Amino acid sequence: MAQIDVQNVSFTLPDGTPLLEDVAFRVPAGSTTALVGQNGAGKITLMGIIRGELRAHGGAVTIGGSPGVMDQFIGHGASGQTVHDLLITVAPARIRAEAREFEDAENALSESDDLDGQMRYAEAIADYADAAGHEYETVWDTCTTAALPNPP
Repeated sequence: MAQIDVQNVSFTLPDGTPLLEDVAFRVPAGSTTALVGQNGAGKITLMGIIRGELRAHGGAVTIGGSPGVMDQFIGHGASGQTVHDLLITVAPARIRAEAREFEDAENALSESDDLDGQMRYAEAIADYADAAGHEYETVWDTCTTAALPNPP
């Protein structure tokens, strides 16, 4: 469970227009909270700042634990893309990066099963685990199994 503490966060658009000014709030650990506002108010930008994907121009965000975030739009899969592929594209940045390295290391190992390839693969497995990739996959498996019916 995570606690989120946002203090005096500001963000200015590239054209100089202030989007967020002195935003401050706290989300206690264990609570479920929604961010609601008008279109263009900066909700997605603020979530990007909280997640560490964008840098605030002022203020600070402190997170204790790992917050769970449900995006408004998760996108649609490309032709030939698996559900897993789609989930990786909407995962937090660190999990996306480690998943790509994991896949690249696995592919490299299948082409050349040498000591360097084995070490790269072992490191990729460890880094993916450190990024909580396996925990995310457990949740994804539970959700997709419940949402997608088994073929007859």
